[in-house]
Amino acid sequence: MDDDPTAGSVTLRNIEACMQLSRMLRTSLGPQGRCKLVVNHLERLIVTSDCASILKEVTIEHPAAQLLAEACQKQETERGDNTNFVLAFGGEILWQTSQLIAKMTWQPAPEILAGYQRALTLVENKLLPDLVCDGVTDLKDKHQLLKILQPVLASKQYGSEQTLAPIVADACLTVMDAQGKFNAESVRVCKIPGSSVSQSTLLEGYVAMRGLETVVTNATDAKIAVYACGFEASSTEAKGTVLMKTAADLLSYNRTEEAKMEEIVQGIAASGVKVVVTGGNLSDMALHFLDRASLICLRIGSKWELRRLCQAVNATALVRLGAPTPDEMGFCESIRTQELGGKTVTVFRSHETKLATILLRASTSSVLNDLERAVDDGVQAVVQAGKDGRLVYGGGAVEMALSMALQQEASRVPGLEQYSIAAFGKALEIVPRTLAENAGWDAVRVLADLKASHAQHGTESVCDVGIDIERYGTENDDTGGTCSMKERGVLDLMSTKLAALRLAVDAATTILKIDQIIMSKPAGGPKPQ
Repeated sequence: MDDDPTAGSVTLRNIEACMQLSRMLRTSLGPQGRCKLVVNHLERLIVTSDCASILKEVTIEHPAAQLLAEACQKQETERGDNTNFVLAFGGEILWQTSQLIAKMTWQPAPEILAGYQRALTLVENKLLPDLVCDGVTDLKDKHQLLKILQPVLASKQYGSEQTLAPIVADACLTVMDAQGKFNAESVRVCKIPGSSVSQSTLLEGYVAMRGLETVVTNATDAKIAVYACGFEASSTEAKGTVLMKTAADLLSYNRTEEAKMEEIVQGIAASGVKVVVTGGNLSDMALHFLDRASLICLRIGSKWELRRLCQAVNATALVRLGAPTPDEMGFCESIRTQELGGKTVTVFRSHETKLATILLRASTSSVLNDLERAVDDGVQAVVQAGKDGRLVYGGGAVEMALSMALQQEASRVPGLEQYSIAAFGKALEIVPRTLAENAGWDAVRVLADLKASHAQHGTESVCDVGIDIERYGTENDDTGGTCSMKERGVLDLMSTKLAALRLAVDAATTILKIDQIIMSKPAGGPKPQ
């Protein structure tokens, strides 16, 4: 044993920092989770219950807490969901470790870390696969997609899942290939303030959030030329002086510039192009000749959006003005303007390049941003289901089943590892306990009822009893709190749950291995503002 007293104090301080972060954000877990009002460094207000979005905006000073936050960010990047589970379970397993240290008066010895890894291996290879209750066999089936999407959307936007789930399912079906695979970036989200969530719609194709510059506003079977530069007369790189002695010289100079622009527009029109998209300025002279040639012109200021448009119509962004070659042209079946919520948008439809745009409507920008995060999580869930479609019961049912199985398994393990395996199982109870607290139930009583239901259940099938988040379904608050997840249709992807467990355990064991924090001196120079 290490007799250094500072090692244990550093470990306990690291655990306390992670617990503070976990306790602050775990109240946002589940459909009834509380939102947080975040004021970032730019004094921008953000109202959300999404753990990953909150961690992106806050500044975490403690290095150990940063490790746990990085695990949450990695879960968001890889799986798109269950980020709050990583934070809540990681903080709880560290708290269980602190209880072991307090009871046994020994530091986090290798037995604790080995016990956690043994418990995780047991969950991966045996316990969690045995709890699989359903699966997705055909991603082209909308009913199976809704089975995945509704619980994911309800955990972020409870009450709106019945409206959003069919829209997200249709968007995923639009961009899928024959094998059911697609890129999550193929589903775009555009936000228009006003109206309600029920007015959200799906449009096949690319949607630009602005109107056209020219008189002509619609076309079919249109070839498209995309220019990354401005559509205007080119200026010289160096300063120059033009000496004009008479008025005729001035007129001839203007005519030369006009003739050059007219020649460019006529060349574009002669190549068969009907739509011109520019990423820079559009001069009045160029607009005049575009109208004379009956061409459609759209100006997009964002380089990111210009790139997405090129992807949608299979075009190449040109950096020179002139007629594009056939390989550089894009194509769309139709282009038209449409007014939604008092805002004019331009819709490009093309079945060759699959792209879907979800137009979200809501009263405030905060709600719109939260809806966008929910849609992104739903799309990521469908992508993950294409890789592994096995499903387990949600609502804390699978966590309680794993908790009881691990605590039974711990009694059969000799040595000190049994204590850490039991602590691992006890830490899993944080999910049903937090769900019950957020729903307003008496967590102690509901957790006892949940344990009794799982203990009485036979081994023929998987127990589907979880936390009931709807209090209005019971006449008396002293009864209820648990219900059947099978009847409610609350299912989670097993692969997402397993990835969250791995990241949480890896972060917790890394933090427990730290016995000293060494801070380097700040570099020279002015202090940051």
